Amino acid sequence: MDQTVLREALSRVDEARIVELAKELVRVPSVSGEEKAVMYRARELLEEIGIEAELHGSEDRPIINAVLNPGAERLLVFNGHLDVVPIAKPDAWTKAPWDPVLIDGMLYGRGASDMKSSCAVMIHVLEILKDMGLPLSVGVHLVPDEERGATFGSKVLVEKITRGEMRRPDYVVIGEQSNLKVRVAERGMFGFQVKFYGRAAHTAASRTFGINAIAKASKGVLALEHHIDKFHEWIGHPMQSVNIIQAGTVSNQVPAECTITVDRRLIIGETADDAVAEVKADLDKAGEGDPDWSWEIVAPKDEEGNWVYTPANYTPPDSELGQAFMEAVPAALGIEPELYVEWAGSTDGRLYRQEGMQTIGFGPIGFGAHGPDEFVYVDSLVKTAKVYLALALRLAEG
Repeated sequence: MDQTVLREALSRVDEARIVELAKELVRVPSVSGEEKAVMYRARELLEEIGIEAELHGSEDRPIINAVLNPGAERLLVFNGHLDVVPIAKPDAWTKAPWDPVLIDGMLYGRGASDMKSSCAVMIHVLEILKDMGLPLSVGVHLVPDEERGATFGSKVLVEKITRGEMRRPDYVVIGEQSNLKVRVAERGMFGFQVKFYGRAAHTAASRTFGINAIAKASKGVLALEHHIDKFHEWIGHPMQSVNIIQAGTVSNQVPAECTITVDRRLIIGETADDAVAEVKADLDKAGEGDPDWSWEIVAPKDEEGNWVYTPANYTPPDSELGQAFMEAVPAALGIEPELYVEWAGSTDGRLYRQEGMQTIGFGPIGFGAHGPDEFVYVDSLVKTAKVYLALALRLAEG
């Protein structure tokens, strides 16, 4: 990596400019489903710095694709979402969620951490790279609908890419918070239900004839709510949580059925069959000695009878993009890169990886995402911008 060029690029990172761009995005309310205004504001910000942005998706939920130097052989894309979750309890906020404020190096507001500030960093990086003449195409995919599954956001772009209607990125960077660590993998997802069976009866006969399915399910919940002692160095531990329980019809009838819904997150090497085998073992143990212990696992299956689930997805650290990150972090920040293996949900990165595109996450440090007084550390935004620049310069070398 040319150190003179790198120093010049890093010297152009402007903290005040990043904060300005982030505030412009945060102050536009954009709860999922209502992103139109913020998407058009983002396009204006790009066009103000001389970068043309084309729109995809629908009129009400537009998607931005903007690319510098589109004629270059290889394409690096930064992906960020501009939708946010609702303000669940306004009186829990001590700051106005749509009026971003900078206090002691922390930028507060809904979306400051998740993830409008990262999108601001991406715009600023394009602003810096615009006149550098890199032999690399560098662009952004700014999308809606990430918080609700990406059907009207990144999925639209990836489907267009697979159909050949849009250029296929060689490398994709997801700007979600990663605490300045390199996120090469995301846990898979397997959702299923366990239906526990009892016997309906009048409450008066609950101890003589009834079998309470809620009581059975209670034992099942306790059996499944535990840490799973597995670990993968790229992704961390699996997770499992019972998140919904449904039972009963009237207050004077012993429930005959009780259904729990379980969210199981898988690490690399795990399958849905593995998870089901573990659940069966846990429930068999919980029901030992109980003659009325009866349950079944319910989940979608494909035409061949296999469980429908999303496996863990990853881009190995020794991939071309992974190696570039491992060089970019020390070049930009003077520290050794670390892999992000913390407790985190899925991102739109899975969609690109599933279609074979090298995809890695890297983003700032923040707190309060989806909750009150959400904020991001501004110095981590500056560091993120520097890593993005070093990464682009490294990939430009080929």
